[in-house]
Amino acid sequence: MIVKIPLRSTKRAAGIITVFMVILLLSISFPLMSCGPRQVFGELLICGNIDSQTFEPLNIGDEYSIDTEYMYAAVKIAGVRGSDEWRFIWRNTDTGEVIADSTNIYSPDRSSFMEGYLSNKLLRGEDAAIIAEPGNYIVSYYHNGDLMGTAGFIIKDPEVNILEAGFYGDIDERGEPVQAGDVFSQKDTIYMGVKVDYKIEGDSYKVKWFVDNEFLGEEYLIIKENYYMPDYIIFQLINKDQKPFPAGMYKVQIFYADRMMGEYFFKIAVEEFTERIFAGEASYHDDDFGFTVIYPDGWSLIEEDIEAGPRVRFAPEDGIRQIIINMWVFKKNYSPAAGEYSSFADKLMVKQIEQEDESDIEKTESGRIIGDIEVFEVKYDKREEADEGWSMTFSFFKKNSTLFLFMRLTDIVYIDYGEKVTDMMVDSISFTE
Repeated sequence: MIVKIPLRSTKRAAGIITVFMVILLLSISFPLMSCGPRQVFGELLICGNIDSQTFEPLNIGDEYSIDTEYMYAAVKIAGVRGSDEWRFIWRNTDTGEVIADSTNIYSPDRSSFMEGYLSNKLLRGEDAAIIAEPGNYIVSYYHNGDLMGTAGFIIKDPEVNILEAGFYGDIDERGEPVQAGDVFSQKDTIYMGVKVDYKIEGDSYKVKWFVDNEFLGEEYLIIKENYYMPDYIIFQLINKDQKPFPAGMYKVQIFYADRMMGEYFFKIAVEEFTERIFAGEASYHDDDFGFTVIYPDGWSLIEEDIEAGPRVRFAPEDGIRQIIINMWVFKKNYSPAAGEYSSFADKLMVKQIEQEDESDIEKTESGRIIGDIEVFEVKYDKREEADEGWSMTFSFFKKNSTLFLFMRLTDIVYIDYGEKVTDMMVDSISFTE
């Protein structure tokens, strides 16, 4: 006989059912007499299997995992009539919840007497995630309403394992990470997806992330409800200073219940220069000097009109590329002579760095061609640990008898990017006829 009774479901475990079976070894008929055989009830046992020939319980025990497919409560009986009634109640003693309650008569042949093993099978449903919630359980066996035996067992808390971990650029509508990779740009949002086989209420997870062994941030997560299927735990990696991540090699440590489970690595690459940043043709025009210069899309512009001539500051607004470009245009009476460019740059550099130590700043001078323009450059570099430090370049040139000065200040990793942006701007200068 099979009786299906719904078991309380958990998230992603809807449709769990329990199936109960009665297996009797022998059906015995007795000659008519005033009384039947003596009734015997053995010890109620919990087991993992039943012998297919003798129906004896096998793998007797009191601890089972949540992913157990089935288990039995078995008792040896003799002298019970087919019309007698059996009943098994499976109860979670931690919560008091009855997870299954099954009852019926021993045999359709009501006049016969039964002898053998009576087994009650708890079967995980086809779409079920678990056989039962972790906890302490007791099975009670009744004969004709009288309690004949009990047996306890435990469904153990599962041991959680990390199935996979990686880095992703986005989260889809199901809450799962997508766009896996191990190299990102400084503009990217970066998620870490940790796939575990189970989520257990109250379990704690933590990730810490570092760049070149410098601690950048950490995030904690406490599981709010049980979830007994493989699923992702998602962390968004954010700089503790709320700034874009610096370029470099990153290490992320994963902790489960304060125990480190592994280390994983990804790289943030420097933003590559592309001429597409000038696609919008954002431009600055000066009526007094009659010229126009383009600058990159998404950059801010601050204009200041000083006595020596206009000065304009250009900088990216995303906070990622550490670049500042100042453009000076000098009135004739304020223009330094060609032989004074180097000393003039020294004075401007000192003003820019203010009280910073000048002893380890390296200065170089050079000349180069941008388009059809001859440029004299004075460059100052200050290198610190690893990829830290700054570079400041003053580019002097004349166009249409007007002296221009472009001052470019960048961090070490964006020297090349800043130079290419400056070259594009210098080459774009045009005058109104």
